Amino acid sequence: MKKVLFILLFFTSYLHSQNDTIHADDNYLEDQIYVSFVYQTLLSLPDEISQTGFSYGVGIGFIKDFPLNKPRNKGLGFGLGYNYNTHYFNFTEFNTPKEDDKSVIESNRVGMHTVELPIEFRFRTSTPTDYKFWRFYPGFKISYAFSINTNLKQSEDFDVEEIIEVNKLQYGLSLSTGYNQWNFYAYYGLSDLYNEKEDVHLDISPNELKLGLIFYIL
Repeated sequence: MKKVLFILLFFTSYLHSQNDTIHADDNYLEDQIYVSFVYQTLLSLPDEISQTGFSYGVGIGFIKDFPLNKPRNKGLGFGLGYNYNTHYFNFTEFNTPKEDDKSVIESNRVGMHTVELPIEFRFRTSTPTDYKFWRFYPGFKISYAFSINTNLKQSEDFDVEEIIEVNKLQYGLSLSTGYNQWNFYAYYGLSDLYNEKEDVHLDISPNELKLGLIFYIL
C-alpha cells in the first residue's frame, strides 16, 4: 500500500512540475475540438403553430485556427462538425376535433442530423504559455441536414411532413464567448427552417434561435 501511495505521489508531483515548465511556442495554434449543448426556439411562428416540449441541440466538431497577427491573439477559424437538432411544436389550426374526426394532433417532433461548417473571427487573450484565456468569437455557420426524422402523435397515423417542408440548407450568425473551456454560445438563423407545403394555407417561415454552452476541450 505504501508503495502505491509513493508511486501516486511521485506521478502527481511529476505532472505538477511538467505544468510549471511550459515551453513558449511563438507559433502556437488554437486548433480546437468543440462540444455544444443548446436550447433552441423558433421565431416568427404563425398563430396556428405553438412550440411545445424542450427543443434542444447537441454538436461536436473541430476548428482549424489561422492567426492574423504576430501575437496570435486574433485569427480566423474554419471548422467541420456534426449537429443533432430536435424541435417540438403543435398545429393549433388542426387541433379542433369534429364529432366524426379522430385525427386530432397531440404533439409532434422534427429531428435533424446535420453537417455544419462554422467560420469564426477569433479575438482572445491567449499567449504562448497561457492556455486559459478570454475569448470572443463572432462568426457565421452553414449547415446541411442529411437526415430528417419526423413524428406526430395522434389517434390516426399522420406525418408532420404533410404540412411542413424542412429546408435542408441552413445558415446564420453565431457567437462564442467566455473563459477557458466554459463559453456561452448563441446562434440566430438567417434562413427559414421550415416552409409550408403547397396545399397548406399557412405562412410557415420560422427562424431558429439557439442559446447554450460550447466547450473547447483541446
